[in-house]
Amino acid sequence: MAENIGSPADVESASKEPKMIHSIEKALDIIEYLYQYNEEANLRDICRATGLHGSTAHRILSTMKNRGYIHQNEKNSKYWLGFKFYGIGNAVKDNMPLAEIIEPYADKIARKYKQTVYTAMPYYQSDTPQQVIVYKVSHSPYIIRNSPEVGTIASSHGAATGKCMMAYYPEKLIAEYKQHPLPMLTAKTITDWNILEDELQRIRRNGYAMESDEEEIGSTCIAVPITDKQNGIIASVSLSGPTSMIFEFKINDILNDLREAAAEVSAKF
Repeated sequence: MAENIGSPADVESASKEPKMIHSIEKALDIIEYLYQYNEEANLRDICRATGLHGSTAHRILSTMKNRGYIHQNEKNSKYWLGFKFYGIGNAVKDNMPLAEIIEPYADKIARKYKQTVYTAMPYYQSDTPQQVIVYKVSHSPYIIRNSPEVGTIASSHGAATGKCMMAYYPEKLIAEYKQHPLPMLTAKTITDWNILEDELQRIRRNGYAMESDEEEIGSTCIAVPITDKQNGIIASVSLSGPTSMIFEFKINDILNDLREAAAEVSAKF
């Protein structure tokens, strides 16, 4: 059975834990910074971003480097994620049940429309709503500049997949997220919580989410939910592509195909 990357229950129980292992937290801060920065970084940049002292950051980086989790460029001494993460990432991708289940349905849709199909799951380990891409298949001849890859953790409120899942979140979780501002991704991103909540209600009522230019200018995405037998959200599946091409198709045809795939997958949970 597929599991969300964390869950509302996990978040609540985690808050009751009396202690955290700070050395691990510090190492994870460095890893997450490098992942989000998406290029090599020097020690000063890492310290500035994580708030770590130079000696502490250096010891952590040296330890992870010795284990293969950090690579240091010999020419400029900058740091980047090591090859160990490549192997771990592939193992997660290859063994995630949801990705295996949805693969044939997603591939069929991507081939039919010659566009990209994404599957995303909720990522609850953040103050703002986020999602993680767990499966992607593309048969599009066009390249969207910032097209996310499997493993990417991104904001939910600007993406059809993310908003589609948020529409099924419990009110308590949405209330927690509302304590934090929504980042603007493009000029069309919804950053007003009142407007976003109205849209989430429409999404749940209509059974699908759609966005154009909210996450990436020139891109349109249509998503439907994948739910369990209790109608709890598991994931969402979407068709994404250049706006001009998506609207060449009948939206109802896309929705029917996505819903058929989502129903087949949901039936297994």
